[in-house]
Amino acid sequence: MTMLKELEKVLEYYNLKFITKKEIKKLIKDNNIQKNTDQLIYKLIQKKKLVKIKNELYLYIPFKSINNIPNTNEFEINEKYLGNSKYYIGLWSAYNLYNFTNQIPNKLYIFNTKYQKIIKILNYNIIYIKTNKLYGIINKKYPYSDKEKTIIDVLNYFKYIGNLKDIIENIKTKKYNEEKLIKYAKKEKSIKLLKLIGIITENDKLYNYLKKNNKLNYYTHIRNSKKKEVYRKWKIKLIN
Repeated sequence: MTMLKELEKVLEYYNLKFITKKEIKKLIKDNNIQKNTDQLIYKLIQKKKLVKIKNELYLYIPFKSINNIPNTNEFEINEKYLGNSKYYIGLWSAYNLYNFTNQIPNKLYIFNTKYQKIIKILNYNIIYIKTNKLYGIINKKYPYSDKEKTIIDVLNYFKYIGNLKDIIENIKTKKYNEEKLIKYAKKEKSIKLLKLIGIITENDKLYNYLKKNNKLNYYTHIRNSKKKEVYRKWKIKLIN
């Protein structure tokens, strides 16, 4: 039996899902497999039995898997990628969870304090959005933004979702906690966001708050909207 086959047999025996280079080295040593670790890892990557997650962390795909499909998912991969960093799942992933849309997301959107990047591992696409505003989180099997924080994020990052005017009209038809939504909007300290929430809720207290603070004396322009729209009451212009 070749040393590569020996290592594969050991990996199969322990039924490992994620493994580090350090752990592979230990397995090689404990099982008296005398071979260069880097070379063995390289060969397993070539055989598509090891998939690099990051740095020296790998996903192991067992031989019993059909069509090299791993016994994991994008949620587990994300947690391994982030380590102990705090995060929550938002945007499309949460937008669908709360039935704001029936469209099934093909990407996982992760708000976190560490990364601003897009990664692709196997067929999984994960978009990391870096922020220090990690609040409004509910814990299901994995942490998600709650309904109101999802609305806030969708309005702040509407380019990931679609046309802002359509998003506004869609949210208007849904149920949510209006008081909490306005509280979150104030927490964001964004006049643009407060005005958008005003359009959605038509909340008189919010209108008076903005008026009292002289925020309705001028128009706020939001670019990159495919459909032009003017909201005179809330002093918002959607422009190209």
